[in-house]
Amino acid sequence: MALISNELYQEVKQACNGNFYNPSTDVCKQQLEKVNEDIDGLNIYDILEPCYHEPSKIKITGAANSRLPSSFRLLGETEKPLGVRKRMFGRSWPFRAPVRPGIVLTWPQLLNDLSVPCTDDEVATSWLNNPNVRTALHVEDEGSTGGWMLCTDKISYNHNLGSMIKYHKNLTMRGYRALIFSGDHDMCVPYTGSEEWTRSLGYKVVDEWRPWMSNDQVAGYTQGYENGLTFLTIKGAGHTVPEYKPREALDFYSRFLLGEKI
Repeated sequence: MALISNELYQEVKQACNGNFYNPSTDVCKQQLEKVNEDIDGLNIYDILEPCYHEPSKIKITGAANSRLPSSFRLLGETEKPLGVRKRMFGRSWPFRAPVRPGIVLTWPQLLNDLSVPCTDDEVATSWLNNPNVRTALHVEDEGSTGGWMLCTDKISYNHNLGSMIKYHKNLTMRGYRALIFSGDHDMCVPYTGSEEWTRSLGYKVVDEWRPWMSNDQVAGYTQGYENGLTFLTIKGAGHTVPEYKPREALDFYSRFLLGEKI
């Protein structure tokens, strides 16, 4: 995707010897810092999209903010009438911090504020708090559960399960179908990682890598494995696939639920 030069790619490969997550040498760390400098201003959840920000939402102070990517700190502009969210946000802090066993803090707990940097979900908040929508989604009335919020401090999340691969293997071996999908322009959880762990289950390929279609266009690629496991990419989509490619998302998900070939 032309984000870094081929020279830098080769240098990183040589310096890190395939270990890019936890650099073991200073040389590797220095090369990875060069990569981070090149991609610092990108929307990591969809590199095709700019980052839209509301001025009132990015006036954050404090030393910890220097750990945020520059796209979290800089103002962007949008011609849209409402500041509809174009950037998701992560839960790890500081940016790119690994999730270790224990309590995972939410944004309100981190910032002591219910607002989220670089985010404006006015449309989503209005829609999801509409009584008719809540009824259609089988959500209790607002008086019982409170209103929908993008980010709440009412959730207590404890990370303690480690790898989920063994659970996927257990369920698929019992005959439960599974579809693992990734947008191919998501830099936060790259499709290459999803593809790799899916392949690591060791299942036999029963449907070789091929394009899948939506609206008579190539919408991505898929590969099928035994035990009902399918891996699929969505061309041009970011982290939240239905947000970026709603038509394609509805197509592949509908076919999967109906047991049809994608």
